[in-house]
Amino acid sequence: MNTAGPNAGFRQKLGALGHRLIAFADEPPDDDDVRLRKRVGVIAGYILLLLPLQLPLLAQGHPLSWLLATIMPLVSALNLLLLARSRRFERYVNVLIIMVLAAPALVEVSLGGLAGSSAAIVFAFLGPVFALLALGPRRATAWFVAFLAVVIGVILVDPFVSSRIEPQPYSMRLVWYGANLAIPLGITFAMLRYTDMRRRAAEARSEELLTNAIPVSIAARLKGGEERIAETYPATTVLFADLVGFTPWTRRNDPAQVVTFLDELFTRFDQVAAKVGVEKIKTIGDAYMAVAGAPVPRPDHASAAMALARGMLTVLEDARQRSSLPLELRIGMASGPVVGGVIGQRRILFDLWGDTVNIASRMESSGIPGRIHVAPTTHRLLRDTWSFEEREPVDVKGVGRMTTYLLAS
Repeated sequence: MNTAGPNAGFRQKLGALGHRLIAFADEPPDDDDVRLRKRVGVIAGYILLLLPLQLPLLAQGHPLSWLLATIMPLVSALNLLLLARSRRFERYVNVLIIMVLAAPALVEVSLGGLAGSSAAIVFAFLGPVFALLALGPRRATAWFVAFLAVVIGVILVDPFVSSRIEPQPYSMRLVWYGANLAIPLGITFAMLRYTDMRRRAAEARSEELLTNAIPVSIAARLKGGEERIAETYPATTVLFADLVGFTPWTRRNDPAQVVTFLDELFTRFDQVAAKVGVEKIKTIGDAYMAVAGAPVPRPDHASAAMALARGMLTVLEDARQRSSLPLELRIGMASGPVVGGVIGQRRILFDLWGDTVNIASRMESSGIPGRIHVAPTTHRLLRDTWSFEEREPVDVKGVGRMTTYLLAS
C-alpha cells in the first residue's frame, strides 16, 4: 500500500504547526533578518520552558531546584504569552536573558559554589548567546559583560558558601559536570546552526531574486562592489515580442486567469531563452524584450536570437491549441551595437539603449502577427542560413526609411 501521500500530508501539517509556533511574533514589515532574530528568540523561550525541569533530578531534590523548576517555566510561558499579545520583542528577550543569568547563579550558591554545583554557571552563557542571536551583536555586548559580572560575583561568594554547604556525592557532581557542559554548549551549537541555515536560505532567496532581475554576470559585478555599470556592446541582436489581441482578450476574462496565463507563457519564454543562451531584459505588460550578445558577447548572436524567436512562436502555438486562445505573437529583431547598464537603486534594472533597440522595437510594432520581422542588419547576418521575404520600406524614427524582411514561413 502506498503511504507516501498520507505521510507527506502529516509532515506538511506538522511543518505548518511548527512554523506557527515559532513565527507568531513575525510582523508584515519585518525583513528576513528581523524575522530570523524573532524566531530564534521564541525558540529560546521554548527551551526555557523545558530546561529547568531537569533540575530536581540533577540536584537530588534540593528545595531550590524544585522552586526553579516551577517558577522558570511559568515565567517563560507568561513571557511568551505577553509577546504574542504585545509584540514587544525586546522586552521579551530581556526577561528571557535575565532568567538565564540569574538561575545558574542561584544554583551555584545553593549547591555549594563552583565545585559543589559542578560549574552550573556555564548555563548563564546562554544569556549572551540568546542576546547575540535575537538582539544582534551591539546589544549582545552589554549582556556578555553582565554574564562576566555574574561569573565574578559567583567566584567572590564561593569561599563563603563552599565552607557551609556539604558537597554532593562525586557521582552526582560528575553527572552535573556532563550536563552543565553538554546541554548549554549543545543548545548554543543547535541555535547557531539553525541561524546559519536560515540565513543561508534567505541569502539564496535574495540571490535568486537578484539574478532574476538582472543578468548573472552583472549581479556578480554588483556584489563585487561596482556601483556604476555601463558598457558598449558592439555586436548584439535585440528582440521585441508583443501579444496581438491581448488587450481585448483581457477584458473578456477573469484577471486571475489573465495573470496566470501570462506568467506561464513568459516562464516558458524564459526557459527557451535560457536554453539558447539569450538574456531576457524585461517584460512590459504583454511585451517581452531580450538580447543576444550582451552582457556576455557571442559571435552567433543573430542565430541565437532567431532560435529564441522561433521557440517563442512554438510556445504560443502550443498554448493556442490547448486553450483556443485568440492571440498571436508579433516579433521584431535588429542587430548592432547597444549601450547597456544598471539603473535604479531600490529596484535595479539592467537595460539597453541605442539605435539598435529603437529599430528592433519598430520591427515589432510594424511587423505581422505570427511572423518574425527583421531589420537589414539582422538579415545580413542570417540570409545565408534562413530564407526571407523582402517588404516595403518601413519608416523608423530617427533613422529614416529602410527595407525590412520577414522570415519565410
